[in-house]
Amino acid sequence: MQGRIRGWRAAGSLLAMCLTVAALSSWLAGCGKPAAEKNTTNATDTHAADAQSVAEPTAPVGIAGARDSALPTTDNSASSTAADVDAASRTGTAVRPALHSDPSEPAILPADLSEPPKLESEKTAPGSSTKGANVPVESPVPGLEQLPGADGLPGPTRPAILPNPLRPEESAPPGSTGRTSTVPDARHNLTAQQARAPYRVPQGANESNDSQPPLSRKAKRAAEPFDPIKENGPIFVGWPKPQAALVLSGKQTGYLEPCGCAGLDRMKGGMGRRHTLMKTLAAKGWPVVGLDVGGVAKGFGKQAELKFATAIEGMRKMGYSVVGLGAEELRLPAGLLVALGADTPTQPGVFLSANVALFGFEAKLTPRSRVIPLGGRKIGVTAVLGKHAQKQIQSTELETTDANKALAEVVPELAKQADFLVLLAYASMDEAVALAKSFPQFDVVVVAEGPAEPPDRFIEVEGVKSRFVAVGEKGMNVVVVALYDDPRQPLRYQRVPLDSRFEGSREMQMMLAAYQEQLKALGFAGLDLRPVPHPQQQTNGNFVSPKKCQSCHEESYRIWRRSRHAVAFETLVKLDPPRHYDPECISCHVVGWHPTKYFPYQGGYQSVEKTPELVAVGCDSCHGPGEGHVQAELGSDKQLQARMREAVRITKAEAADPTSPKANCHTCHDLDNSPDFNFDEYWPDVEHYEDRDDDQKK
Repeated sequence: MQGRIRGWRAAGSLLAMCLTVAALSSWLAGCGKPAAEKNTTNATDTHAADAQSVAEPTAPVGIAGARDSALPTTDNSASSTAADVDAASRTGTAVRPALHSDPSEPAILPADLSEPPKLESEKTAPGSSTKGANVPVESPVPGLEQLPGADGLPGPTRPAILPNPLRPEESAPPGSTGRTSTVPDARHNLTAQQARAPYRVPQGANESNDSQPPLSRKAKRAAEPFDPIKENGPIFVGWPKPQAALVLSGKQTGYLEPCGCAGLDRMKGGMGRRHTLMKTLAAKGWPVVGLDVGGVAKGFGKQAELKFATAIEGMRKMGYSVVGLGAEELRLPAGLLVALGADTPTQPGVFLSANVALFGFEAKLTPRSRVIPLGGRKIGVTAVLGKHAQKQIQSTELETTDANKALAEVVPELAKQADFLVLLAYASMDEAVALAKSFPQFDVVVVAEGPAEPPDRFIEVEGVKSRFVAVGEKGMNVVVVALYDDPRQPLRYQRVPLDSRFEGSREMQMMLAAYQEQLKALGFAGLDLRPVPHPQQQTNGNFVSPKKCQSCHEESYRIWRRSRHAVAFETLVKLDPPRHYDPECISCHVVGWHPTKYFPYQGGYQSVEKTPELVAVGCDSCHGPGEGHVQAELGSDKQLQARMREAVRITKAEAADPTSPKANCHTCHDLDNSPDFNFDEYWPDVEHYEDRDDDQKK
């Protein structure tokens, strides 16, 4: 077994070397060249999984509350009910939001939405100074006032007269600052229905109360410029420098970066943006460390392994000390996990688990806990895999044990060594709550289960000392928990949307370019992607070029040529780095691939050289293989012609229906890749009819 492990380590070293060489080559090739012109015509009605164009930030992004702040910021908004959990739905315990900060404090929106956030140095006139100016600052939002902090700089913004929606009995009188008590007996327990809603309906994380209606989302097709601060709210309002800051994440599920099809400025996520956030906090003097609950990987096969290797290497560069083992990565070869993230004689690993061991506990390749010195504090971290997650994996290369049993062995010693304990629980909320009750030593429990959008504050369960953090999914957000030497407010919590306020870091850009070069070098065959027959191949034949349809469908062909579907492949070529060798991207940008499972059909697109007629989103992408229809029209068999016409017919209702068994728009225009998609708004761009009778619309 040791020989096998050494082999995997060697493979991992070779893989890391390949990543480094490819990244360096990409960087050298770009030296002295102007940056690629940003593509402003990305098709809103096409899809490229994991596509993002990023650039090195020209100036570091700051944090509100510091003199050279550059990040417009906000306190945790009370407009979301996502902090309420279903942890008590079956246990009967009450769940409440943590009130370490006042949840009645709404977001601060910039006054001028036409300009990007400015540095403080850009906002202050030359020679002027705000230092010591202990006067109220004009608020960018009517009805709010910004109170000066202890150092004379603007402090956290508070509502002037709005009552606290979570504590209706504490309405602020007219003219008051809206300050409310945060002592424990002022906490308000939510109803069972409120507690369950965000977990029963994930989008409940964005629900708003009556006193603060939700912001309207500006789609890409809207004429107004997109403002991420207005859309997602500023962050870190009035935060002083903490003793330590924990960047908490999880459930990345293979998303290295957001898809660029719907416009990167409108999409959240990306390792490059996360890296910029962490570098920004560190540049402000914040002691920062990254902790991930697990679920980094997605899927099987060589591309999944390459992507996972890229993600782990990127997290190392960001400053992550611990990555828990989730069910997704434990489906990959254990040897690969050892090579990428286990402890070695030369460097500590990032993988950690109290109750999962790679190649068995006796091998001692996976540490069970870790103490992280950070800003004068000692952060003790351990991780567990829940019972349900354990049932999802079956491998002779892994050894697992009960989480309670494992923590009983780990926690007592960890508590002696650390003054702040964190549990990374790749488990359900019910399991996490039960573990927190059994081991009250944990200050924070990070849970994999939860809504797609993290709650806007800690989750607290009555009778449980620990505070819970749900991290969301797909790397769209992270949660920052800051530690302070302040008995009144020892912890602060901030959900951070990784949106276009953050530029992608150069380091992550190089890694993504190296990943794309690997895909190009391997090719589809090297990624073990073999064409399979299309479900309609026997009846419809093979795929054909849109030009085959032109002679009979001139008007429809003209409409197609003017649509973004016709340039869908070109959008991938123009991205930086290009994505036209990435199966997860081309599947919705060429003819003849499964749009969501990323494999080719027989007779579908192979390469620009071999099948140039099948690039972009063609007629067959929606109507199915058209060879049988074309051949029937060239003959004289009327019955065959009728059958083939019906075989490729799609009505408007079928195209609009996400549950239709026929190919429909929603297979590519899904939430990840086209979040603003609305069929009625997009349909006019591609609307075409061959039979003007409404009942025969195609």
